Amino acid sequence: MKKIIPAILYLFVMPIAFSGETSDLVTGTITVKDSFVDSRIMKFPATVETYDKKQIEESVNAATPAQTLKYLPSIQVRERSIGDRNGIISSRTIGSISSAQSMLYADGILLSNLLGNSFSYPPRWGMVNPEEIQRISMMYGPFSSLYAGNSMGGVINIETRMPERLEAHAGVQSFIQNFKLYGTDQTKIGNREFFSIGNKVNNFSFWASMNRLENTAQPLDFSVTDSKGVGTTVDTITGAYRDKGIRNQDRIIFGATAIDTSIQTNGKFKGQYEFSNQSKLTYTIGLWDLDSRQNVQSYVKDTLGNSIYGGDVTLGGKNYSVTRMNPAQAEAFHVMQSIDFKSNDKGFFNWQMTLSDYDYRRDLSNRSNLVETSNANPSLTNPYISKTGQITDLSGTGWTVFDSRVTLRPKDHTIDLGYHLDYYHLRQTVNASSDWMGSQKGAFSSLSSGNTKTHAVYVQDKWQITPLWALTLGGRQEHYEAYDGVNQNGVNQTTNLARYEDRSRNTFSPKASLSFEPIPAWGFRAAFGKAYRFPTVTELFQQLTNGSNIVTNNPNLKPEEIYSAEITAERRFANGLARASLFREDRYDALISQTNISSVGTSSTYIQNVDHVRIHGIELATELKNVMIPKLDLMANATLTDSEILKNDAAPSYINKKVPRIPRQLYKAVATYRVSEDFTMSLAARYSGRQFIQLDNSDINPETYQGASRLLFVDAKANYKFKDRWTASLGVDNIFNDQAYVSHPLSQRTGYAQIKFDY
Repeated sequence: MKKIIPAILYLFVMPIAFSGETSDLVTGTITVKDSFVDSRIMKFPATVETYDKKQIEESVNAATPAQTLKYLPSIQVRERSIGDRNGIISSRTIGSISSAQSMLYADGILLSNLLGNSFSYPPRWGMVNPEEIQRISMMYGPFSSLYAGNSMGGVINIETRMPERLEAHAGVQSFIQNFKLYGTDQTKIGNREFFSIGNKVNNFSFWASMNRLENTAQPLDFSVTDSKGVGTTVDTITGAYRDKGIRNQDRIIFGATAIDTSIQTNGKFKGQYEFSNQSKLTYTIGLWDLDSRQNVQSYVKDTLGNSIYGGDVTLGGKNYSVTRMNPAQAEAFHVMQSIDFKSNDKGFFNWQMTLSDYDYRRDLSNRSNLVETSNANPSLTNPYISKTGQITDLSGTGWTVFDSRVTLRPKDHTIDLGYHLDYYHLRQTVNASSDWMGSQKGAFSSLSSGNTKTHAVYVQDKWQITPLWALTLGGRQEHYEAYDGVNQNGVNQTTNLARYEDRSRNTFSPKASLSFEPIPAWGFRAAFGKAYRFPTVTELFQQLTNGSNIVTNNPNLKPEEIYSAEITAERRFANGLARASLFREDRYDALISQTNISSVGTSSTYIQNVDHVRIHGIELATELKNVMIPKLDLMANATLTDSEILKNDAAPSYINKKVPRIPRQLYKAVATYRVSEDFTMSLAARYSGRQFIQLDNSDINPETYQGASRLLFVDAKANYKFKDRWTASLGVDNIFNDQAYVSHPLSQRTGYAQIKFDY
């Protein structure tokens, strides 16, 4: 409280000083900022924050749509490098690998990959180009019955636009990073090319775009092992590095892995027809193509100068078994399609129907999988010479979502009635391969398959009781099914086959929100929401093996039961606003990954239900225009969070531990100065405080690989329209080259340069 109270006073008092007009408060007709989606208290049942196209262009170095979220309150995206395909959204109450605990939409189309709840199931960012984003809005918490319980961490809506006339846009972007850590010292230049064209002819409009991104990331992992001290056996290798691990133990680093070079190409077409009754029919198709190679870099060599990539070695007089450095490659082609038909004349009755489908048309991941341990013949442990591996095929995996909603507007009410259906299907096979660099499948290894389906009906009524008071009530009834779950290992289809019993569950989630605006300058809201987050198909049915680590599925998981509450106060000024929100989430049967290590050194990771987790805190945000001097805009926010495991009967030793990957503090600030209509400059800072990676909070040394360090990134960007229709941009992320980790090393100083043409 000693930190919170001064922060609240600062947030609500300082904007008055900065505004320059202490008594000129906004009225109901004043728009706080250009192109601002109204997030005032009365409009939504929970806090909504928005970042629009102009703000993105002026202040964000963005090569991917995930980067456009970086300055929103409480939001972090786990994009470890530009184009990282594991970009998971984290927010107030969810961590950076909780992919199924938030929801991402683009124009009402679900982009969240709810097949799983881990780093492997990020939103499908490749279906949106940064240039087509009109605005991004984030609603925090499960306070609207229009959304499933996966909204517990928030709902992000990306809004794109349709053209009103012929227009075309094209550009090239380049980015460069010099990365130094352990034995790696690399400078890599990536690039992006984009093009879009759109037009409106009578009642038909279309938008077509193409985006190509090529980049080589820094190493995202390393081959490490704990040091055994000093012995007397003759060393067989040289070149290893030493440091301290997350438990402050002495550690040896043998090499760098997961050095990803990828080319991602996405094409998109959206066509829309407007009927005379103001209804609109929209068809969208998105194509995403991936060609990726993950290389490894060994730091160690034997006495003859051969690189060693794994197996038995001697160093410092002690024997070690080096964790294998497994290179990999991937190729994928995914197709998203949607049809949206809606009326939106804002009259008494409106309706909307949306059908979308996401298909892993082709999805192959190949990796080395050597078993030889002796380095007497180094070629047998070199994955680039001995190419024994495995191929994982996810082709045929995907999901289909249908939503229909009617909106009624009787006097003083806005009533939404809707139906939702989603169907998720996992199809995974793993085969051995004699050449991991190719795509030739060998002997069958394993199979994981299963389906989930959810039906939901919901109602939400916003009642404008008086001009000062509004009450929103809602409820969501859901029927969940998990069925046809199968796991098979090895070639014996009888003894190694597991078929899981079908399961179903019915739940009801009530919601309530009360808003009060006594005067135009002030607004208050109290919101409550209950939600259920059902286990994903992969949590139930997918089994993975990665070296000595076995990720075991759990077909008996119960859904997470979430109780969330928020109290918000908002103060508005002639040139901006300030907000404070207290939030709390109690999560019962929380789905959390737990790793057990056996006596022989192998580890098994289980998703388990943890009885009770509590997360609460305060979020502060302000946004001001013309701060102290004309043309200077300021945005700042802060989130202070405390999390705790209150009950865990399966593992009592974890009680009173912090929930992993939720930072205690998160601060952001962005200042933008418009020198002229053609020239803008922006300076921003992001700070993330202490968090834990391990469930037992044993990572006492966070400032190292596999830890979660504190980080302070300072970013800058400048835009200059140097000629009619031509704009150049220069920027730097992480100016002071802070080496930060969230289990993996994050990008070091990165420079951006872009030229764009707009017609």
